[in-house]
Amino acid sequence: MFNLKEYILKKKVNRQKKDLSNKTIVVKPITKVAILNNPESQLSFENLKYVQKALNLHSHQFEIFTFKKKNDHYNELRGIVASKEVFSIFGQIKSPEIKEFLDKQYDLLLDFTQLSNIYEAYLSLHIKANLRVGYYNEEQLYDIMLEVPYGDIKKFADETARYLKIIGLLP
Repeated sequence: MFNLKEYILKKKVNRQKKDLSNKTIVVKPITKVAILNNPESQLSFENLKYVQKALNLHSHQFEIFTFKKKNDHYNELRGIVASKEVFSIFGQIKSPEIKEFLDKQYDLLLDFTQLSNIYEAYLSLHIKANLRVGYYNEEQLYDIMLEVPYGDIKKFADETARYLKIIGLLP
């Protein structure tokens, strides 16, 4: 069955992917991090603390955005929570809180979602981040794509920290 909302979102995602391919990365210290996750990502409070320690950052430097299905009983971490219901039939975001999150500028995006649906891809692409890190996938939406087991947050954090040190973004 044809879904107008998902069709429009796919067109927007494809347009945004083209814009990303022309993006220049400005190398500057990381002070503000956006995290995109979902219930399958295994991001717990303990794992979040591990990420903060691996990147040598404080909790106030992180903002968390969770995408979940309407009836998921995921114990969200502090931050913004969304489902596909926040999108209008024409693919517009209806929530002022989510619009505000997407309008902020971040130094780093850590995407733990593995982009399991078009809504997560849309949100991932519309988070304004200087540098984008996510799991390896065919979509090529990230500046750094990590080939680590999905849900292994500690390995993801360690690899992210390693690459950020190599390019001079972490001490």
